[in-house]
Amino acid sequence: MNTTRICKLFFAAALLLPNMMSAPLFAQASAPAAPVSAAAAAPAASWPADEAGLNALAAKLINGWFQQITDKDMKGVMAAMQPTFQVITFEGVFDPATSMSHISNLGTKSPKVSDVIATRVGDALVATCLVKADQEMDGKKLSSDAMPRLGVWQIVDGAWKMAAWASLNSPSPRPAPNAPAFAGDAALNTQGAAMLTKLLMAQHKKDLPTFDAMLATGMQVVNFKGQKVRDDMIKGAKMATTELPVIADARATKCGDLLVVTCNLTMGQKVGWATLPANPAPFLAVFQGSGDAAKVIALANTNKEK
Repeated sequence: MNTTRICKLFFAAALLLPNMMSAPLFAQASAPAAPVSAAAAAPAASWPADEAGLNALAAKLINGWFQQITDKDMKGVMAAMQPTFQVITFEGVFDPATSMSHISNLGTKSPKVSDVIATRVGDALVATCLVKADQEMDGKKLSSDAMPRLGVWQIVDGAWKMAAWASLNSPSPRPAPNAPAFAGDAALNTQGAAMLTKLLMAQHKKDLPTFDAMLATGMQVVNFKGQKVRDDMIKGAKMATTELPVIADARATKCGDLLVVTCNLTMGQKVGWATLPANPAPFLAVFQGSGDAAKVIALANTNKEK
């Protein structure tokens, strides 16, 4: 090979070398496509910073639950309840499983929620409101007036879940309630009945220091007079005359640090010009804490004036 040919070959190689050096030595697999993201998970439940935020949160929870009821989304209705949830209505007391047929049979239409009042008591959100809705039971129309409701929620596994609910809507006259639709735990039922007896006997005997000490700051009530707060209960205990309370069919369930107690209560009352008959009526009390330190955070009495 002569000198001229060698030079030509060397020159050609020199031209190719930069391209070879810039190219990858091995073919690279293309980067995998980013996975399609699932629907964004709902943000974890959290506490609002102020009273306005609490009221807005409660309104959202209540309206959302009624929307599920009117949409007949019974899976969503059930998912909003804690497993040990209890609800009272004029018919009696229900747990999650037995409440499904009752809620469905009401045929709730066009609910309008108003006058939402929410308080935070420890880890519990307590809310009362008025609800105007078209409802019926066994072919009988319930009142279409705005009637009081009460609910208690806690954060469970990052979501707001109901511990208790009470509805004061009923036909007129109010019929006698049924026995509770579930048996519950016998030991808890006995404990709940004892705690409720202590509260109601303090009211009956006008042992106001004991009665006052059992009511938590921020507690709320619904009764025949509407939505009430702690100060109203103290005032009412001073003014009212109550007959000896008779507690029947007590049921108690635990929701975290809450004890939800329900019963059919027979306790006639006279408050001013109003008289409540000594007829059995579903009653609900939610206690927070245990032993002598337990305090009532919510009360609901379905009894009505004569």
